[in-house]
Amino acid sequence: MLVTVEGIVIGRRSIGEYSCFIDVLTDEYGVIEATAHGVKKITSKNAGSTALFSYAKFCFAKSGVRYTLNSAEPKYSFHGISEDIEYLSLAVYFADVIKDTSASEQESKGFLRFMAVTLYELDKKRRPPELIKSVFELHLSAMLGFSPDLRACRICMRYEHERMFFDFEESCIVCGDCVTEYSHSSSELTPLSPALLYAMRHMVFSPVDKIYKIEINGDDMKNLSGITEKYLLKQLDRGFRSLEYYYSVKPGKI
Repeated sequence: MLVTVEGIVIGRRSIGEYSCFIDVLTDEYGVIEATAHGVKKITSKNAGSTALFSYAKFCFAKSGVRYTLNSAEPKYSFHGISEDIEYLSLAVYFADVIKDTSASEQESKGFLRFMAVTLYELDKKRRPPELIKSVFELHLSAMLGFSPDLRACRICMRYEHERMFFDFEESCIVCGDCVTEYSHSSSELTPLSPALLYAMRHMVFSPVDKIYKIEINGDDMKNLSGITEKYLLKQLDRGFRSLEYYYSVKPGKI
């Protein structure tokens, strides 16, 4: 049986000298693990299409639950990502998260486009890597069904207030007027500036083609990075070595 799909290579592992396994993110089948014979040979016509972070149209031969690459037609290569180790390490982290949250043989509508838009931002480097990281983490959380309730204060339903707090346990916000009477006293509350709350709402509620069209700077950016990372990892209940590596190569690390 032949299966033809568009997808992005988000993982690659060597098999001997010339072949490899590739993990391909697709809309129709989630993440497909396929054997790609001979693609490491310099003469292979599928070498470019099976490189990490390549977007291509793949034709797989399927036998049971096993996939073998038959052919591939390149559509786009995010080759610019590899020119900067910080952006590259983020791409690897993003790929690890997607592999962890996308089941094989299950439809994953929207994830391919989301990953393509994200890799495009990393490829073009028009925005700070920490901003791209935060957008990815918070928007993906929402796509996975873990969207925080950022619409209004949990108590009084006020949409705006000069002092808002984010509750990691309840995934909601509480305004400064209601925080003293908030019943979840054991919850960890993190203050949000108006600019920070606006950015988080934009990341959650905007369509994929607009989620990266935002600017945030200074302390707000630093705080945002910590909030989105903590929130995603809390929902997934795990960490990632690729995230640790990102911090090890990030300029200005302590």
